[in-house]
Amino acid sequence: MAGALVGGAVLSAFLQVAFDRAASREVLDYLNGRKLIDRLVQKLKLELMSAGAVLNDAEEKQITDPAVKKWLDELKDAVYVADDLLDEIAYEAMRCKLEAESTSTSKVMGFLSTTFVNSFDKRIQSELENILEQLESITKQKDVLRLEKVAAAAEVPSRPLTTSCPEEYGVFGRDKDMEAIFDMFQSHDASVNGICVVPIVGMGGVGKTTLARLIYNDKRVEESFDIKAWVCVSENYDYFRIAKTIFEEVTSSACDIQTMNLLQNKIREKFKEKKVFLVLDDVWNESYDDWVELLKVIKCGAQEIKIIVTTRSTVVASKVGTLSYILNELTIEECWSIFEKHAFKNGSSSEFPVLEEIGRKIVQKCRGLPLAAKALGGLLRFEENPREWTKILKSDIWNLPKGNINILPALRLSYHYLPPHLKRCFAYCSILPKDYEFKKEELVLLWMAEDLLQQYEGNGMMEEIGEQYFDDLVSRSFFQQSGSNRSCFVMHDLVNDLAIFISGEFCFKLEDNESCVITRKTRHLSYVRTKYDASKKFKVSYKAKDLRTFLGLDLSSYQWHSNRISTMMLNDFLLKFKCLRVLSFSTYENMRELPNSVGNLKHLRYLNLSYTSIKWLPDSLCTLYNLQTLLLSRCYSLIKLPTEMWRLVNLRHLDLVYTKLKEMPLHMGKLKNLVKLTTFVVGKHSGSSIKELGELHHLSGALSILNLQNVHHARDTREVNLKDKQYLSELVFQCGFDNENSEKERHVLEQLCPHLKLESLTIKDYGGTKFPNWLEDCSFSNMVSIRLANCKYCSSLPSLGHLPVLKKLYIQGFHFVLRVDREFYGDGSSTIKPFKSLEVLSFEDMPEWQEWFLFEGEHEDGVEVFSTLKELCIIKCPKLSGGLPSQLSSLIKLQIVECQQLVASVPRAPTLNSLKLSDCDKVVLKELPPKLDDLFIRGGRIFLQSFAELMTCLPVPGSGIPTTLKSLEIEGPFQTTTGHYYPSLESLNIWDDSDSLWSFPLESYPKLKSLTVWESKNLESLFVSEESYRDLSSLTRLGIYSSPNFVSFFSGGICAPNLTSISIYNCNKLKSLPENMRTLLPSLEGLAVGECPELESFPEGGLPLNLVTLGVSYCDKLFSRGLQDLHSLRQIWIKGDNCKEMESFPEEALLPPTLTNIYIFSFPKLKSLKGFQHLTSLKELCISDCDNLQYLPEEGFPWSTLSSLIIDSCPLLKQRCEREKGEEWPKIAHIPNIVIDNELIE
Repeated sequence: MAGALVGGAVLSAFLQVAFDRAASREVLDYLNGRKLIDRLVQKLKLELMSAGAVLNDAEEKQITDPAVKKWLDELKDAVYVADDLLDEIAYEAMRCKLEAESTSTSKVMGFLSTTFVNSFDKRIQSELENILEQLESITKQKDVLRLEKVAAAAEVPSRPLTTSCPEEYGVFGRDKDMEAIFDMFQSHDASVNGICVVPIVGMGGVGKTTLARLIYNDKRVEESFDIKAWVCVSENYDYFRIAKTIFEEVTSSACDIQTMNLLQNKIREKFKEKKVFLVLDDVWNESYDDWVELLKVIKCGAQEIKIIVTTRSTVVASKVGTLSYILNELTIEECWSIFEKHAFKNGSSSEFPVLEEIGRKIVQKCRGLPLAAKALGGLLRFEENPREWTKILKSDIWNLPKGNINILPALRLSYHYLPPHLKRCFAYCSILPKDYEFKKEELVLLWMAEDLLQQYEGNGMMEEIGEQYFDDLVSRSFFQQSGSNRSCFVMHDLVNDLAIFISGEFCFKLEDNESCVITRKTRHLSYVRTKYDASKKFKVSYKAKDLRTFLGLDLSSYQWHSNRISTMMLNDFLLKFKCLRVLSFSTYENMRELPNSVGNLKHLRYLNLSYTSIKWLPDSLCTLYNLQTLLLSRCYSLIKLPTEMWRLVNLRHLDLVYTKLKEMPLHMGKLKNLVKLTTFVVGKHSGSSIKELGELHHLSGALSILNLQNVHHARDTREVNLKDKQYLSELVFQCGFDNENSEKERHVLEQLCPHLKLESLTIKDYGGTKFPNWLEDCSFSNMVSIRLANCKYCSSLPSLGHLPVLKKLYIQGFHFVLRVDREFYGDGSSTIKPFKSLEVLSFEDMPEWQEWFLFEGEHEDGVEVFSTLKELCIIKCPKLSGGLPSQLSSLIKLQIVECQQLVASVPRAPTLNSLKLSDCDKVVLKELPPKLDDLFIRGGRIFLQSFAELMTCLPVPGSGIPTTLKSLEIEGPFQTTTGHYYPSLESLNIWDDSDSLWSFPLESYPKLKSLTVWESKNLESLFVSEESYRDLSSLTRLGIYSSPNFVSFFSGGICAPNLTSISIYNCNKLKSLPENMRTLLPSLEGLAVGECPELESFPEGGLPLNLVTLGVSYCDKLFSRGLQDLHSLRQIWIKGDNCKEMESFPEEALLPPTLTNIYIFSFPKLKSLKGFQHLTSLKELCISDCDNLQYLPEEGFPWSTLSSLIIDSCPLLKQRCEREKGEEWPKIAHIPNIVIDNELIE
């Protein structure tokens, strides 16, 4: 059985790619008639086969023999070169074929093409001879290294068998996991046919066996079960051996039984009428049939059987149990407890404070993996030299002493079991940064571009194969679902380290702290994009001339808009790296064009230009015949695609979401391999007719068809044939408001009837008066979401209540609808409950809507119509006057906005969590729902006298009506009532345009974390009584904006020990900040003040010492005292006419040396900067709108730290900073990133 589990050599899958390419139709066509080159290719295949025969032996021996490791690397490098040659041959064959098909090829072009082919043949022949010579030398060395042909079932890395003995040093952090599993034992869902199986699933080293031991030895197991047994199954799954081990465990004696029948009878005798508890540890076998055979043996006659199975595979878990327990990593503190027990005498670090400080940093490397904490602790056991500890801290975990640490074999074992194709995919993931969150489709497209997906007849499309590979790696715990974004996945740090260890010098992450070195052999390079990526950053990559992957990645999805790259390097880069298969320039906002030289990238399969400012693409792009993926999402300036896009015959994915395309290029129907086309823009010319879509038979996912008003004849849409495009799950139809041809628009949509498995449909900007008949077809049994937007001329809504799984319905912009009638709910059948699955219902921008037929109390089963509704929004429906559904038992969120005539009470909804009422004076809120967490109220009478009573009614803390309300936003009159108490409120935002709010009593809000006041005309101060003076420990954020009469905070100051942020803007009368800030606000990290002209100085005693960020704008009198003692200050913004007369900045010793970022804006008379040399931590300096600024500091800037200088709208300084010529250039030439007026200067 082990042989079925253990994978073969990773390089064997790569060789197969080369063999398949050599046998491809394109290569065979090219070789036809070229006997010499054909002979060289055949010889190449023989050499590769010769080397491939010993790969399994070499992969095992490389672990202990560096010479074998080097041999494998040389072979892999040669295979890369050979594969590139074969791929170039295939490209040339494809080029010739496409040129032959082109009717516009002239005789001159034919002559030039023939000349080119002859020179190409000579070059290919020469390069094939070179690589053959190299391969022959490599294959000869295999005999010297004594490499032999062995089967793929090589010996599994040895590891000790597990036992049930309790952990010697105790178990940490698993009590909750143990209790959860005991709870699962009591669940009926976990039992099938009287046997309860709970699989514990997790990556290697996470503590599955330890948890199983903890449960096995718990007294509840001892007391509740008559028999218990522990079996270490491991990779050698043999149900006879397992059953025999169970029998030996329960009898405590050796068993020499040789037949299954006799063994089963013996087990039946032992188990009869007994309660049995079993642990099957470390199960790898994924065969359901083998599991069933084992159950037959152990099932016999027992009263009760509970089984724990530990495994790394979710596939195993799904085969053996109905419910799985996913075991997650420990916390850092729990890992520290394990490390401490193993590393220090008596298990305590109290006598070694220096070692403890280093040790806690070492534990960070473990990332919650108890095996790693235990192993690293054991490695340092009784070692008292801090230098040795620091060595371990700075070492890569794979470079630690192999004899003393067992992390590598524990994790490498999972890799060892992978089949070769998955090994390649996993090794490629070494280019992903640690903590990088990736999506399945993103990684599958990269694998596809690198030819890592093995496609053969009958195993599906490449995307499906890639998804299966991905799922396999998830099931084996190489990938884990992200905790912050469930649609994304991450790799554990140690698994990432394993991938780096395996990929070696062939993959490279361009990082500041990268220990490995880029070499000629490097093929895959990634880097984390930064705000400014100058050419200097990428110089190191030029060593790897055969680079295949150049991939920029973002750790944060919120930074794309500010990224810039050196555009000067682009052309040289594209000319240098001609073997690229993956290229990404996404998120660089300053990238406006792609050089023509992109056409030289014959091997390119993946090009990502998303989130750039590209306006058009060069025609040379259309010669990239291997291109599979072209991503142009959110290229907001892109208006046109190249005219010969049809030449990209291998294109599979074209993402055009949020582009400004006016029409599609000609002959898009020739791209017959397209699997994903996000957008099709119907052009006014017949060449980009909608009929082109009819030829694209493999489209899947989401498709938006835009500008349907440009369809010439409604009959053209019949050829689109959406009914047969079964893989499309989401459709968007955008029509264009053509009311003059409303009947035509309806006929167009009528012909675009989709297949019945469609899940999501959007129709927007529809100019017809009636929807197509198919929209009301009850056969759309998979329809989950419908959005009908800006269908202005429709006077009625379609009948949609009969759709059985419809969850989301958005109705927007119906300007002629007067009433929503019974027909909206369905066909009127009493046997079908309308909208039985609906969770979100939204009506918006319906200016004439007056009546809503609610269908309440009429359904024969007595259940309300919207029983599953979780979110209801009614927005901008000013004439709606009827009521709302009275009972919505599942409602979580309710929004009613600008519905001035709506007379209704807020529905009774016990689960209501979020409520927004805005400009709907006649809606009555009688009581706060019991689970309300978030309340927004704007205008109207809802909030006037009754809010205090709604909140609590009574003034004594703790005696009010219980409420869960945590967030409250009010736009309108805000009245505070003395003595009332709001015990749960954590966030309060007030927009008060009345005269009612004079002061704010903070003491009434004991748990308030965030207070923001906007546009309060009369607010003068915040208030807190003497008794509550020290009861503001919850407050973390305070903001006062546009309150012209706000004068002061508190006399004597405000004691808010956890307040971290204060923002004050446009408070004309404010003269001082809170008193005694340094002592009373010790946690303050951010302070921003602006447009407070009377604010003269920072408070006596200075600003808090923990201040990190300080912003000052338009406060003319403020800077009178230095900030040099603020040694935590990192960032400072200074903006506006403050210091109007200041001609130089900063004043002497004004700024502390800890500053990393300085932003200076709008100093009209500023002429020079000075005194920056002492700012030895400065990383970024930004200067903007300083018209008279000419001189940078005479002494220059700190050489070692300043990495970015940004100058914007400073015309005199710009001239003096001109590259090589300007007087100021010598002062800044050393700075890596210089941006002047939005251009990155090299």
